[in-house]
Amino acid sequence: MFSEFDASVAGGIPARIDTPGQMVSAMRLLQGDLVCEAEQIARGAVDTGSLGCLAAETERFAHALRRFGWLAAQR
Repeated sequence: MFSEFDASVAGGIPARIDTPGQMVSAMRLLQGDLVCEAEQIARGAVDTGSLGCLAAETERFAHALRRFGWLAAQR
């Protein structure tokens, strides 16, 4: 089963999320990454590389979220 630890080891948000538990873990992982980046920016530390990685992770999450919603509508 997917967990927050699995996602961080695997490089972040997976492209495929099939269960509510996986979605919750992905949401928490992304939330944590966003909070961490917001704290960095608030201190004036803007890292464009880090922002690019966060943007890519957010895009993977958006894709997975749309797919998860589609799967839920099929049930």
